[in-house]
Amino acid sequence: MSGSIVSQRPWWSRLVRNPWTWIVLATILASAALLYSQYRIFHADTPVTVDGKKYLIPGITMRSFKIAFQYAWPTAAVWSLLFIWLDRFRTRHLAIWFTVFAWGGPVATTASLHINTWMAGLLKVDGGVDPTQGAGPAIYSAPFVEETCKATILFLLALFMRERLTSIVQTVSLAGLSAIGFAFIENVIYYARADNYARITIAAGDPIEAVRRQAFLRGVVTSFGHPLFTSMTGIGLALGLRSRSRLVRILAPVTGFLGAVIGHMAFNGTLSVVPEDKLMTYWFIALGLVASVVVFLVIRLFREGRMIRNRLGDYVVMGWLTPRDPIVLSAMRRRWWIGFVALSHGLRTWWATLAFMRATTELAYLRDAVTRGTVDGAEARQKELLDRIEGLRPRAVTESAGARPVPPHLPAWWPRRRQIAQAVRRFAPPAPGSRPAAGWAPPRP
Repeated sequence: MSGSIVSQRPWWSRLVRNPWTWIVLATILASAALLYSQYRIFHADTPVTVDGKKYLIPGITMRSFKIAFQYAWPTAAVWSLLFIWLDRFRTRHLAIWFTVFAWGGPVATTASLHINTWMAGLLKVDGGVDPTQGAGPAIYSAPFVEETCKATILFLLALFMRERLTSIVQTVSLAGLSAIGFAFIENVIYYARADNYARITIAAGDPIEAVRRQAFLRGVVTSFGHPLFTSMTGIGLALGLRSRSRLVRILAPVTGFLGAVIGHMAFNGTLSVVPEDKLMTYWFIALGLVASVVVFLVIRLFREGRMIRNRLGDYVVMGWLTPRDPIVLSAMRRRWWIGFVALSHGLRTWWATLAFMRATTELAYLRDAVTRGTVDGAEARQKELLDRIEGLRPRAVTESAGARPVPPHLPAWWPRRRQIAQAVRRFAPPAPGSRPAAGWAPPRP
């Protein structure tokens, strides 16, 4: 009853009452403020002392940041689309994707910047060899700080959305978005530094060429780094949420996080210590790890489909779903097809179809959690989802077999429609006294 009342409210009322509206608004304001604070830090001139003489290193200009953004956004866009595509069955809405990406970007990078600077200050010494000038901070402190900042949003979502965040594919998707947001802001900073340094240093060469070299190394060759490490935390978090054992619920996320930190340390250490002519071997090893994670996620994606089919089959036995529902909703190609067909019927049908698929998928995951014993008292939520499914069924496209898209209805002013109308002439009988065309003969009886 409450669900029907909510659905009858106007869109602006639902928008205002939705907590994600205010979360996204707060995220936008916080991101803007944090990005501006980072700009002020990197734009300010830095005084240095060399051999008793004081010098002033110019800060990064807005021009350098604009050039860096142009080279950084393609990598972020490609990886973001891949991770969004990965979560196909239990797709989260745009607000969660944006919040996770923004957290990994402005929030996590700002926190890492200040914490890493503070930790470097603790390591700094006045005499002898200064450890802050070597590879130590990049190997030991930075990975722990950065992985902590990126993973914080995952643990917050698990705290407030525990029952709806139990799929490994889903947590890896969110972890990847957080990592891509972090890498995006980090790449902008590195590319801007390269451009700014080349512009104030004659021996550095062409500034654009310097940015392109950085973009190739960070945006192509090693772009898998941050997503790979943070995905380990996502895998461990999902294993912990899906387990009945309290020990596993604690150890699995911690193990995944430690795996991310150790992998990040090994990555930074390899780039800092290993000679450049020997890096290719380690790069192929890293690609092997990436391929292993990809194969693991593809297998998990197919297993998610089988799980949905089996769990929805339980409701078919009970008579609450049709026999075709598990078959249609467990195959990705069938889900895509009914979504495409629904879109050809109009936005309302398309939206109802998406809501139908989301509700049935949510029901399957709820049933899976009940069978594993990780959720108690799910009867009310189960009834709510079943009522919603029945309410959406008449307005949605729920069957893929025989479903055909509807051709678009072109308005009268559409050029193509006018051309067709002009080409089709109406039949008119010959005028009285007109002569038949040459070679014309009346039809035979």
